[in-house]
Amino acid sequence: MILTRRSHSRAAVFKALATIFLLSFCFVFSYLHLRGTSSLQFLSNRLPTSGNLTAAHFPPELIKFWTNFADSLLEARPVCADIKIDHAPPNDTETRFEPHNPNKQRVDFLRLSAEDQKAVKNSHSFMVKQALHKAPNLFYNRKTKGIVTTAGPRYVPILLVSLRMLRRSGSRLPVEVFLGSWDEYDSTICEGLFPSLGARCRVITDIYNKAPSVAKLEHFQFKIFAILFSSFEDVLFLDADAFPGNNPDDLFLTEPYSSYGLVTWPDIFGNTASPIYFQIASISEPPVSLRLSSESGQLLLSKSKHAADLLLMTYYNYYGPSYYYPLLCQGSHGAGDKETFIHAAMALDRPFWDVRERPWVLGHWKNGQFGLVAMAQYHPGDDWRIENGLNRSSDPATPRPLFVHNHFHKLDPKTIIRDVGPTRDAEGNYQRMWGPKESIVDRFGHDVEQEVWKEILVTGCEDSTDTCAKVKDYYNAMYGEDGKEIYF
Repeated sequence: MILTRRSHSRAAVFKALATIFLLSFCFVFSYLHLRGTSSLQFLSNRLPTSGNLTAAHFPPELIKFWTNFADSLLEARPVCADIKIDHAPPNDTETRFEPHNPNKQRVDFLRLSAEDQKAVKNSHSFMVKQALHKAPNLFYNRKTKGIVTTAGPRYVPILLVSLRMLRRSGSRLPVEVFLGSWDEYDSTICEGLFPSLGARCRVITDIYNKAPSVAKLEHFQFKIFAILFSSFEDVLFLDADAFPGNNPDDLFLTEPYSSYGLVTWPDIFGNTASPIYFQIASISEPPVSLRLSSESGQLLLSKSKHAADLLLMTYYNYYGPSYYYPLLCQGSHGAGDKETFIHAAMALDRPFWDVRERPWVLGHWKNGQFGLVAMAQYHPGDDWRIENGLNRSSDPATPRPLFVHNHFHKLDPKTIIRDVGPTRDAEGNYQRMWGPKESIVDRFGHDVEQEVWKEILVTGCEDSTDTCAKVKDYYNAMYGEDGKEIYF
């Protein structure tokens, strides 16, 4: 009799637990359905493991390498004044580095004496030798792959949207988010939100400041140091405002990365490097029409294949504001780190694949002018196959877009919807940001713009009631079906 009662009691408990579990599952499934993400996709995406997903310390081997390499960086400082730029009139086509330069001549707007040029050249030669000598000792975790990015406090909401788009794509790659200092560390973000999205915070000053004499890093310089200090052997760097429209995980396993180990993407502007750079680097000057300038919102790099040029890239960026940004960008659009990657590889005669297909500009026409909002960059595998004549009948005739770099109008839920901006037409009515839905679906295979708005809504509703209401209003107006509102 006692056994029977216990059996009934246990059965009642199990039944209650099963009911609770079923109700919880139904709630989660319903929530995910509204977000447009299946529960299986969600659960499989919550996911990558890269050790402790809170703030990560740096291994002693990497610290030792850095302090040794920092000595070489300091010793290789050019012994001359900073390079200055003589700006030509703003309406000069060459000055604006248009992609179709009618003269097909490389232009030069630098002020650099012969004596100073010799000083920069001597320092460059010294650094090349140091990079080749120290490259074999670069420390990283062998046979690891992952995504690296940087984000100060102002960029955290934008990065959250990008991380959610990454996971929506099905990517399982771990992410390392580099912060400038502990002043930027937020435990709620770094110990809660980021780990839930397979990302961990790393504080760059924890290792950078181990070399006490180095100068403070600024703006564009952070990217290359984040790559250098990351734990991965194979790195996909993404700006905080860049994300994949489809799963990027196969990039590391296929051409052109498997052969080249360094993949870059083009910008919409012409090549900007000064002819003086090629004299300083002691390499032949390629035709200015050979490639466009670079767009570094995304970058693929293998440390095992490109350790030496990674160190030279670091040198170019450490002395970027004073010497190498003027040499390689000459004050052009987005002057900064963007040209240092290809040119460091060129200086060491290392292979790289620069995607040939020009970026797809996303935006809309308003009052007779095209408003640029973002750029879509194409799949390098498609680009490589087409360029090498290896396309099969089942392959797309043109490369598929893969990444979106929403650099012109940041996807911050607080600020993206304004009275005047990418979400409004000339009459002030709501509109899509990137252009017609048909072109987005046709090229990506699905409506990436609607999907990014779902993630903007989720991110905005974590932040404030006002932001949430504003984004909901836009989303329901643009994407509600037959007047049906979508609630999250």
